Amino acid sequence: MRIVKGIQEKNIDQLINYTNRDGDVKKFTSDLKRFLNREALNEWLKKGRKIYTLIDDGDNLLGITWFGPEGDGFTFAIRMYEDARGKGLAADFLSATMNDYMTEPEYVNSSNKNWWLETSVDNYPAIKIYEQLGFVKSGQGQTSDKIICRRDFGYENVAKKMAHF
Repeated sequence: MRIVKGIQEKNIDQLINYTNRDGDVKKFTSDLKRFLNREALNEWLKKGRKIYTLIDDGDNLLGITWFGPEGDGFTFAIRMYEDARGKGLAADFLSATMNDYMTEPEYVNSSNKNWWLETSVDNYPAIKIYEQLGFVKSGQGQTSDKIICRRDFGYENVAKKMAHF
């Protein structure tokens, strides 16, 4: 297994296939809008997200993360596909890719280092991973079945500075 920056051509077809047949992806995400087909993917790519993929030794897609500035800070998403679910890979994959993204100029040069995401209230495996990485539930999302999770690096940095006084 390895992490790749970007997405390989072979993995694009797998991403579209997984999106269209994976019940969990359909239930918990808006990926049918993003990754329904190549046209939808190409439209979504215009948002300029930084993509990372987790692939196996045969270059098969196991998972994907993406990051980018949006709203109040930076947002991201993670997907683990069937062959990789339940194997304890998600937290390490997300942590590694998030740490790499935080070295990218758009993050380094930003004055707002805070993170946020919206997830389904009943997506317990994802919420557990976010909490392991320091995210906290901070409010309702756009609909009653969604919540916002945040990790505010700015606040943590202020708190650390205040501890010295």
